[in-house]
Amino acid sequence: MTVKMLRFVCIGMLYLVLGCNATGTWCYEEEECDPSTWPEHFESCGGNSQSPINIVTSQVQVNPNLGPIQISSSSFPSSFVITNTGHTVEVVLSSQHVLSGAGLEDDYLLAAFHLHFGSSPFAGVGSEHVINGQAYPLEIHFVFYNTKYDNLSDAREQPDGLAVVGVHFEIGYENYVLNGLISALPEVAHKGQSTTLAIDLREMIPRSVVSYYKYQGSLTTPPCSENVSWHVIRTPAQLSQAQYEAITSLYRTESDADEQIGLVNNFRPFQPLNGRTVYKY
Repeated sequence: MTVKMLRFVCIGMLYLVLGCNATGTWCYEEEECDPSTWPEHFESCGGNSQSPINIVTSQVQVNPNLGPIQISSSSFPSSFVITNTGHTVEVVLSSQHVLSGAGLEDDYLLAAFHLHFGSSPFAGVGSEHVINGQAYPLEIHFVFYNTKYDNLSDAREQPDGLAVVGVHFEIGYENYVLNGLISALPEVAHKGQSTTLAIDLREMIPRSVVSYYKYQGSLTTPPCSENVSWHVIRTPAQLSQAQYEAITSLYRTESDADEQIGLVNNFRPFQPLNGRTVYKY
C-alpha cells in the first residue's frame, strides 16, 4: 500500500468513529438496542435536529440561491477498502473527491460512503430519507468533511464539520456503475471482512446536480451528531432486482457465528422535523 493510499485509508477509517463504532451497543432490529433505544445511550440521538426525515414536497421551500451541487474528482480509477461493519457495507477512499456549491461556504472532502437498504426490493422500506412517506429500496450516503479542519476527527466536533449527499435507488434497469461494488460483495459477506475494490468512483458520484433537497440534520447512526448539512438528490437512480438481491445477501454476523443473520433493514426510521426548513434547488 502506498503512503498516499495509507493516508486516505486512515482518514476514511476515522469515519467509523463517527458512527459504526460509536461507543456503546446499538443495532437496527433487536428490541434491546434498536433505534428507539439510542437516545438512552447516546444523548445527541434524542436531539431536535435528527436525521433522516420525511421530506414532504408540498412543504419544501425553493431556494434559488443555493446553486448546483459540484463534486470534483480525481482523474483516475483508484483502489478502495470495502468493509462489512455488521451495520452496513462501507467503502473507504484513497483518492480525492471534493464537494462544493449547494450553499456551502467551504469545500468538503469525501471520506467514505455506505449503504442503507431493506430486505426485499418490494418490501416498501430500505432508504432512510423518505419522500412524502415513500421509501426507496436503497440509499447510498456519501460522507464529506469540511476541508478547513485537519481531518475528519476534528471536523466531527464542529457545527459546520460534515456534509452528506444521499442518493436513492429504485428497481429498474441494471446499473453498470454499481457492478464493481457488487462484484466485491462476496468477499465481505460477513461482519469484519474487508477487501480492496478498484473502481472509477467518478462514475458513481454525481458530478453536478441541479435538483436536490437540503436541510440541517444529524448523522443517522450513533452518536447522531447534529452537524450535518444534508443534500438528498431529488431524482432516484436505478438498479436491477438481481443487483439488489446481491446487496441483501450479506450477513451482520461473523463467518464463524453459530447463527448467521442477514444484514438487512439497516435504516433508522425518519425523525421529527421540529420546525426545520427543507429547501430545494
